[in-house]
Amino acid sequence: MGQSTSPLRNVAVIGPHHSGKTTLIEALLARTGAVPRRGTIAEGSTTTDCDPESITRQQSCAVSFAWTPYHDNEITFIDTPGFVDFLEETKLALLGADAAIVVIEGIPGRVAQVTALVEALQARKLPHLFVVNKLDRPEANFTATLHALREQFGNHVVAEHLPIGLGERFSGYVDLVNQSAYAYDQSGGAAEITLPDELVTLVREEHATLLEALGDFDDHLLEELIEGIEPPLDEVELDLSHETHEDLVAPVLVAAGMLGFGAEPLLDAILRLCPASDEAPHVDAEGRAIDPDPKGPVIALVCKTTIHPQSGKLSVVRVISGTVTSDRALVDLTRGTPKERPGGLFRLMGKRQTPIEQAAPGSLIAIARLEHARTGDTLASEGTKVLLPAVKMAEQVFAVAIRPKERLDEAKLSQALQRLLDEDPTLRLERARFTNELEILGHGEQHVQVACERLSRKYNVKLETHVPTVPYREAIQSGIEVHGRYKHQTGGHGQFGDVWLRIEPRERGHGVTFGEKVVGGVVPRQFIPAVEKGVREALERGPLAGYPVIDIDVVLYDGQYHAVDSSEQSFKTAGSLAIREGVPKCQPVLLEPIVKVAVTVPTQYTSGVLSQLTAKRGHILSFNGAEKTGYDVVLALVPHGEIARYITELRTLTQGLGTYRWEHDHFEVVPPKLAQQVAETTVSTT
Repeated sequence: MGQSTSPLRNVAVIGPHHSGKTTLIEALLARTGAVPRRGTIAEGSTTTDCDPESITRQQSCAVSFAWTPYHDNEITFIDTPGFVDFLEETKLALLGADAAIVVIEGIPGRVAQVTALVEALQARKLPHLFVVNKLDRPEANFTATLHALREQFGNHVVAEHLPIGLGERFSGYVDLVNQSAYAYDQSGGAAEITLPDELVTLVREEHATLLEALGDFDDHLLEELIEGIEPPLDEVELDLSHETHEDLVAPVLVAAGMLGFGAEPLLDAILRLCPASDEAPHVDAEGRAIDPDPKGPVIALVCKTTIHPQSGKLSVVRVISGTVTSDRALVDLTRGTPKERPGGLFRLMGKRQTPIEQAAPGSLIAIARLEHARTGDTLASEGTKVLLPAVKMAEQVFAVAIRPKERLDEAKLSQALQRLLDEDPTLRLERARFTNELEILGHGEQHVQVACERLSRKYNVKLETHVPTVPYREAIQSGIEVHGRYKHQTGGHGQFGDVWLRIEPRERGHGVTFGEKVVGGVVPRQFIPAVEKGVREALERGPLAGYPVIDIDVVLYDGQYHAVDSSEQSFKTAGSLAIREGVPKCQPVLLEPIVKVAVTVPTQYTSGVLSQLTAKRGHILSFNGAEKTGYDVVLALVPHGEIARYITELRTLTQGLGTYRWEHDHFEVVPPKLAQQVAETTVSTT
């Protein structure tokens, strides 16, 4: 079938975890008849939480899509994960949206958790509205939540709805635009009722607040208010729609997704307040406006990638200009790869794919088998040179070391990891600097854990995972002159090598050096490299806990050789024996890596961060105001071994608002008690 010409709206549904986003979408789909029955999180039967990881955890772990016709329009919902670990994936999903619904529980303490999401919307100038959900819960408090939203985001947050009752008595809402009351029915609809007497005064106050907020952007309406004239209803509705489209105000609606309450009013609000896709402005990388002309060249943006081991790759694309057809080749302008012909066009309804023949500007569709395309890439018809703005990825903050359980799976793992990164570009793969362990890095413990589970499930690669090994090192504090002799006699030629080494400590950070001051050829030139090799190999395992020895200077200054029995192997062994003999006598110490961290947090949490870092044996360097208003940056030096799970602790302290970055700085001597524990642990595991 062909793509409908109905007005399109692409709406991202975002909010903290467990705010009820997926359940609310299910209620919206059920209200329009897009699904035959409402699925539930508990049963694992919702439309958009369709991947095994989301079903198992009973929370969204991946971006998903669903669409529905409604009053001669088509609305595509982008269901996003709410857990803070998946924030970067949610930001990428916003590339396909023209507006957003921010879902939050009716609990004022949770308002802070949407801050990063709202900032992402503001950065893209995406119109948005708030839905205070779960008002059927006993702890629901709409008034306090509305107040918290205004405190957090300003007075442009305006109530469009007020709830009638809360908790078990939540039964309807008041529309503050027309000051009418409505009672919900069990199918998600609402019927007008008489405004309850106890709400009359509050409704008048909030109606006035709504008009005052709109008057900030409409001089005519403001004059009417000053003169005491009640503005006409159509003027208020037009102003509310216009100001929301321009992201000047953010209306607040009410709902109880589990009961289906608020579904129809929210659908109506989407049509009134969220711009149609052809009204949403788009610019290229140079800031020039792009005309959404269906007859123009194709310009599209990849906002999500999924890969199925059997059926292949799907690129979810927001068409900005032109008309995409399955027989029209596309070029990836971001990567400059050869043109590719789509393997099919689809509309997505959770995991269900419906084939379509073409997609006009504003469409959010899936294209099959574009092997070169990656999330964030610009796709275009051949000959087009319009490149869309580059997508910036935040730095990863959590790592886990991985390896296949079976050696035979190493080749399979390499290919599977590449596909995993294609699906989720917010992950990174690297070899650890000091340990050479293979690490997956992501934006939190759950993000990386889900990635590993997905890797094992999709590609049948069993993994061993562990916290990355802390790259301890060993060093010496004093010098020594030491003798190493290797003599071994067999039936034929024997083995003989004899060396004298001078071992001395170096300044921290200066590494391992080897030199020679041999006089008179007591050690022939051809054997000196063998001595160095033996020395360096022996320094790979220190005497305390088996960690590499660093910051040491070794000089070969004397020795003996035998004209027949000496060889490279014998001198290599002699050098190694000398190190093993001498280093334990040079007051060896265990070193730990120290990292420099920069922690960015809201000012009210700065003292808590200082306490956290101090408790981790951290040394505070400074804390100053950040470029971002209301935030501080704390700089500190902290032992590497203390920060493996720090992002989890930091987010717990700051309601998900804190973040940090780190880099290796230097090595320091480990306190004696801890050094003993490290040595004992190392011995017990080797």
